[in-house]
Amino acid sequence: MGRVAELGSLGVVARMLCENCHKNEATCHVCTVVGDVSQSRDLCSECYEASSPEAREFSAAQHDARCEYCGGQPCGGGTDFLAMATGVQKLKFMCMPCSMEHNRFVQEQLRDDALELSQPEQLAMLRKIDRHADEHMRQWISERGPLS
Repeated sequence: MGRVAELGSLGVVARMLCENCHKNEATCHVCTVVGDVSQSRDLCSECYEASSPEAREFSAAQHDARCEYCGGQPCGGGTDFLAMATGVQKLKFMCMPCSMEHNRFVQEQLRDDALELSQPEQLAMLRKIDRHADEHMRQWISERGPLS
């Protein structure tokens, strides 16, 4: 993992270099999970976009993305893992306040005894939580009003 030190107005700032080209700053921090194996990569935007058709698609979607719930500037996004667990593959982008509220609501809905449920029962529960989370977020946004 390469780092470059730059002299900034407040002192020395370390930048992480792309682990592919070793030239550009790593601005894309990608974590992939396949089965029980996870892999993290730190890439520049050029190397990330060249890594796969999915990466190019994600970069294009991210360029024009808005928060799925309030329309604000997203702080992050990616694969909607709750939807993916129910068989739907889609991207989801959220601003920080919406992301925090969505995560709080989903965690509140998950039950400790879910592991005792059969797989079809777990999937039904996840579908219900996903649907209720979207309903909750629409209600939360209408009550919260615009951020200023």
